[in-house]
Amino acid sequence: MENSTEQTKSESLFNLWAFAFLFLLMIYILPIWIFPYFPSQDGPCHIYNSFIIKNYNNPDYVFNQFYNVRKDPIPNWTSHAALTLLMYIMQPLTAERVLLTLYVILMAGSIYYLVGAIEGDRIPLTFIGFPFIYNYLLLMGFYNYSLSVAFMIYAIGYWWRHYGKFNLKDAVILGIILIMLYFSHLVALVLAILAIATASIFSLLPNFKRWKQTLLSLACMLPAIGLAIYYTQTRGTQSGGVWEFKRLWQYFIQNENLAYHSQSQMVFGKIITGVFIALFFYTFFRDRFFTKDWRFRIRLHKKDFFLLFCAAIFVIYLKAPDNMSGGGFIKMRLSFLPFIMIIPWLSWDMPKVFKSIVGVLLILLSTAYIAHASYYHKLLSDDMKIYTSGISEMERNKVVLPLSFNNAGRGWRIGMFLHAVGHYGYSTGCIELDNYEATTNYFPTYFKPEFKRPDHSIIEGKPGEFNIAEYADIIDYVITWSMPVGSDIETRIKEYYDLIKENGNLKIFKRKDDQQDLKTDDIFAKLRN
Repeated sequence: MENSTEQTKSESLFNLWAFAFLFLLMIYILPIWIFPYFPSQDGPCHIYNSFIIKNYNNPDYVFNQFYNVRKDPIPNWTSHAALTLLMYIMQPLTAERVLLTLYVILMAGSIYYLVGAIEGDRIPLTFIGFPFIYNYLLLMGFYNYSLSVAFMIYAIGYWWRHYGKFNLKDAVILGIILIMLYFSHLVALVLAILAIATASIFSLLPNFKRWKQTLLSLACMLPAIGLAIYYTQTRGTQSGGVWEFKRLWQYFIQNENLAYHSQSQMVFGKIITGVFIALFFYTFFRDRFFTKDWRFRIRLHKKDFFLLFCAAIFVIYLKAPDNMSGGGFIKMRLSFLPFIMIIPWLSWDMPKVFKSIVGVLLILLSTAYIAHASYYHKLLSDDMKIYTSGISEMERNKVVLPLSFNNAGRGWRIGMFLHAVGHYGYSTGCIELDNYEATTNYFPTYFKPEFKRPDHSIIEGKPGEFNIAEYADIIDYVITWSMPVGSDIETRIKEYYDLIKENGNLKIFKRKDDQQDLKTDDIFAKLRN
């Protein structure tokens, strides 16, 4: 009877924590839906290029005259494929909201899934992982990488839950997850393969059994590994970018990936690091010192694998180049992963009263973090409403040049207006000359190679130096943001264009009626090498 009462109490507490998990999940989804725009840097460009893919052969648009769509299997397809499919049943901006909602659910759910795979009844430990859902990479608009982190966590959790009886069905499922990882991002794929391969081999110890499970675990990785080899062989392995150790350590220990809209977010990063340090030392002493005879003992647990894996990620973070095979921000992509991957190692074995106190504090910390971030989401979303207020003034299928002189606006690290013209792209079907994705070799769309386009590094890095006269006969509209009043570039623009819209920092210019208006075929001739 007493055991039954204890079990009932335990189940009741578990249900309470589960409710708290769902509550936090809803809180983290809200900013995506309650503000008109999600203030990311590259997000508008991703929506625009997904719109191009959906309407590539649509005669109402001229995308197939300016762009190609890659046929080879490259990473960075996941978010674009999802957005493209979603656009068949909803508007582009809604499609982005749905994708981001799925990301939040996947990220929180994968942490929950992995933590539960180690031991049951540890839901509160997932609360400390919530702030990492909204991180610098997500707000930069790195949607594919953000999804890849969720897939990576889930892949490791799936193997951990099934390795004891790992069979052909499990191998197929895990293989599919790893292929999805490839089409999301290579960094997360490499880490997932490293973790699963290492754990599979160590699972043979100490009796060298489970050969079938190990071989199946390794075999299911082969398709994803083959794709990764294909990509590096076709794109090369050029690398570069070095950080000083002091900066690497500072960026990591201060959790700077949790600060993007405002420097004040650095406070949360430091507090969260402090919480992890406290939980780390509690776990270390709880597992190795708090014994019946109070003697320190080196006792290995299966979950210690995650401590070693975190150490391995940290070493890779220190040693890896910052860019490779065309991709960048590798240091930043790696810097917050040790925090997430150590969560399964942390101990929740503490007195009930402390469990309640710690659990509630983690909920409050995670809620305060997203509430603070949401304040800036609103400010920047309001600014984006101003930026997009000229959409109705523009005709469809025109060539547009964006010039932004203050990419961050009221933000801090995120250049929210750098690619904001993407909102005009999917709204008007325009050809946006600063479509950075189409200038790379690792995104689905790319400009037709025979075109001689304006240098996008000048458009983005030195907008005031853009030679408007050279392209005035092919550019229909010029959209400027925070352009200095009376500047030389404004004077040059006004030689060929009339101001048709002004709203705060936004100015939109349309080519004057007396200027030559080239047809699409003429534009091709103008741009061909």
